[in-house]
Amino acid sequence: MHKVFSNSIYKGSTLFTRTSGGSVCKRDYVTKKEKKIKNILSSAESGIGDDKKYVDVEYSSYEIHKPVLIKEVLRALNPTPGGIYIDTTFGLGGHTRAILDSCKDCYVIAIDRDSNVFDLTKDLRSKYKDRLITLQGNFSNLSTLLSENKLDKLEISGILYDFGVSSYQIDSSDRGFSYRKELEGPLDMRMNNQSNHSMTASNVLNTFSEKSLRDIFFVYGEEKHTKSIASEIVKRRVNEPLLMTSQLVNVVESCMPYPAASKTISRIFRALRMFVNDEIGEIKKGLHQGELLLKEGSPLVAISFHSIEDRILKRYLQRGVNPEKYGDESEALYLPSFDPHPLYGSGAPVYPSPEELKWNPRSESAILRTAIRNSNPPLPFKDI
Repeated sequence: MHKVFSNSIYKGSTLFTRTSGGSVCKRDYVTKKEKKIKNILSSAESGIGDDKKYVDVEYSSYEIHKPVLIKEVLRALNPTPGGIYIDTTFGLGGHTRAILDSCKDCYVIAIDRDSNVFDLTKDLRSKYKDRLITLQGNFSNLSTLLSENKLDKLEISGILYDFGVSSYQIDSSDRGFSYRKELEGPLDMRMNNQSNHSMTASNVLNTFSEKSLRDIFFVYGEEKHTKSIASEIVKRRVNEPLLMTSQLVNVVESCMPYPAASKTISRIFRALRMFVNDEIGEIKKGLHQGELLLKEGSPLVAISFHSIEDRILKRYLQRGVNPEKYGDESEALYLPSFDPHPLYGSGAPVYPSPEELKWNPRSESAILRTAIRNSNPPLPFKDI
C-alpha cells in the first residue's frame, strides 16, 4: 500500500479527499474556470514609508532569485525596530533580505524545507549575523521548530508565506520541476530531495493506478484531459519506467497537439509536484501555525500563485475575519481572530504592479492577501 498523506481540498462546492491508497475521491468536472480579476493594482499609488525607494534601488541586484511583490510585502509587514519576523519560505533569501534592509534593527527567522538553500545563502547569514536565524523544516511544523531551537518564547511581529516552488528550484535540472528541454532531469520533484523517506514523482507515475493518476491530475492540476494521459502512462511504464522529465513531456505530446499541450504539460507537472510535497496540507497547517504564533496587531502575509492556493488562503482569512459568515455552524459564536489590514482590507487580493511585471514576468500570477492578528483566541484548526 502506498503511504500517502490524508488530505482534503475543495473546488467550488465539491470536496475532494486524498486517501491512504493514493486515490482521490469525489470528482466533479468543472466546465467553467474561475474568472480572473483583470485589474492590476499599481502599488506605487498606495506607498507608505521608505520601501519604494529601497525596492526601486535594489530591483537590479536580485540577479538569481527575484522575490515577488517586494514593495507590497514590506508595506503589509511594516517592519519595525526590535520586531521579529518569520519568513516561512526562505529560498535564496530575497524577501528576508528586503525585510532586514528595510529596518536595520529588526530580526528574521527564516525557514525552508529544502536543505540545499542554506549552503547557497551563507553570505546572507554572514552579512546579517545574529539578525538572521535559519531553520530547516516545514512551515506546517512552525511551533515545533521554534520550540526545538528555544525560540518559542519570542513574540512574533509578522509572518510571511510565499507558496509554491522557487525560481532556483525550477531552474535546477536535477530537481525535476521543469518541463523545459534544456532542463531535462530526473522525475524527483521533492522540495527536500535529501530525504530518503518521501516519494518522488517517478514513484507516483510508475506505481499508482490509472484512476489515481487521473484524480491527481484533475484535483491538483485542474486538468480536464486526464483519461488519455493516465492511460498512456500506464501503457508505457509496462515496457520502460518513466524516470526523466522528457518522458513525461513526450507522453502528453502524444495525447494532444500543440498549443493545447503546452498548458496541459504545465498542469500535469504542477499536479505531481503538489501531490508529492503535500502542498495543500502544508498550506492549511502552516496558516494555522501562523495564527497561533502571531502576537496581537501583527500581520499574516501570504503569496499564492494559482487558484487552488489562493482559494484556500482566501477562505482562511475570510473565516478568520468573519467566522459567523464564513465559518460553519459550530464556529458561528467564535470571535474573529483577524482584523482587516489597514492598507489591504479583509484579505483583498493584491497584484504585481506593471513595473514589477516588466522586471519579473514570472510574478504575473502572484496574488498577495493579508490580515492582522487580533487579541481574540485562535479559531480551531479546520481542513478548509
